[in-house]
Amino acid sequence: MTRTRALLLLWLCLAVLVWNTAFDQWVVLAQRDYLVREAAWELGRGSQPMMAEMMSDAVRGGALRASAWTAVIVGAGLLTLRARK
Repeated sequence: MTRTRALLLLWLCLAVLVWNTAFDQWVVLAQRDYLVREAAWELGRGSQPMMAEMMSDAVRGGALRASAWTAVIVGAGLLTLRARK
């Protein structure tokens, strides 16, 4: 394996790691928000939250944000490899 391919593989691994981390973080924040809203509802201080709605929004938003960050990482990697030549 050439050095360039090894570096490309490392950049892609970093991009996958960033995607998974960013997506997971967004979904975790949505889960916490759901639990806060559920507790408020049980105390009579708000309307009942719908988990399906909140999680579908979280999955969609998380996938978009994670993909955007991954595109930045892949772009930086490709620019780095191009500048290396």
